[in-house]
Amino acid sequence: MNIIINAADAMAGDGGTLTIKTNMKDGMAEVSFTDSGCGMPKEHLSKLFAPFFTTKETGKGTGLGLAISYGIIQSHNGEIDVESEVGKGSTFRIRLPIEKQNGGLGKSGEEGKG
Repeated sequence: MNIIINAADAMAGDGGTLTIKTNMKDGMAEVSFTDSGCGMPKEHLSKLFAPFFTTKETGKGTGLGLAISYGIIQSHNGEIDVESEVGKGSTFRIRLPIEKQNGGLGKSGEEGKG
């Protein structure tokens, strides 16, 4: 939810498009969020998941949303990354392992069933 809210904020001035895609590969579920917002400079990307870092103006954000999201994803043995370009928007990708009922990691489709 935090990523969607951030995307909406990044597109607030002129509107835009948010595309959400899902994929499953190598026992991982992937959800990507691509917005057509203002984008971020490269120097911000390495700080995005640090507590209290925000690109929003004073009083508009706490800088905790992505830090909390990062922690939740990590606690589920997942990964999150971001690509962004100023003036073109951002893409956040979340990858989480898929578990079978017996606790093993799953694969897409019918592979591994039996």
